[in-house]
Amino acid sequence: MSRKHLLQDISSCLKTIGFKESASGEPNSFESNVRYPSTLLPGKNDYAHFVLHTSLGTVQIAAKYQESHGTAIEKLAYTAMDAANSEHQEYLVVCAGEELLKHNRAIKFLNAQRSTAPKLLALNVNDLHSHLTRHYNPKVA
Repeated sequence: MSRKHLLQDISSCLKTIGFKESASGEPNSFESNVRYPSTLLPGKNDYAHFVLHTSLGTVQIAAKYQESHGTAIEKLAYTAMDAANSEHQEYLVVCAGEELLKHNRAIKFLNAQRSTAPKLLALNVNDLHSHLTRHYNPKVA
């Protein structure tokens, strides 16, 4: 797997559930690569890999992938701080890659930050479908 494949897997998961890719902002739709003003650094923009529009609000989805040693956990701290300031109702982080999934390290680290970032939930791509099905409302499709 690669980061590109992870993004494709997330997009496929959304479409399988029934979400349609659209910039309309209507319920049961999603956008990809959405630019937004940084919640941490003035004058900087960040990008949401996906923003999911539901009948109850919005969900930001970030994809984090790292296969080799490096500063993976340190970079996740920025993600946790961003989630703490998010305008969305939920902020999901989908973790993949050997380095991030080793001993469930990244998922445990991010979920331990929920006291300061209550909208944050980290999970692996295999758990994404079951989590997101509750956000799809067939009555507004």
